[in-house]
Amino acid sequence: MTKVAEIDALVSEIAASAQEQATGLNEVNTAVNQMDQVVQQNAAMVEQATAATHSLKGETEELARLVGGFKVGAARTQARSAPQAVSRAPAAQTRPAPSPARAMVRKLAVNFGGGSAAPSGDGWEEF
Repeated sequence: MTKVAEIDALVSEIAASAQEQATGLNEVNTAVNQMDQVVQQNAAMVEQATAATHSLKGETEELARLVGGFKVGAARTQARSAPQAVSRAPAAQTRPAPSPARAMVRKLAVNFGGGSAAPSGDGWEEF
């Protein structure tokens, strides 16, 4: 009977070892599945980044094409007659008009005690 008991003990150890191996393989399988999901997510992000890069490249080329339509330089400016006429105008006429909004703010500030009563010098009169 000792032989039977020894065989029974060995079979129990083999069964316990097999159970431990099954548990370990299950954990490895879970880890591999998680890594696979991460790899798939990374691949999807790479595809999205590649698509965005191609889209950005196309938009950059279009922007370069549009900006290329603007020619700035002495040769082109002299070829046109309208810019020359504007550039010969007196300096007083080429100065931008004063802002009516700024004049209104100054007027309100003076009337409500928040500003100086000095004339603004921008040519706008009271409304």
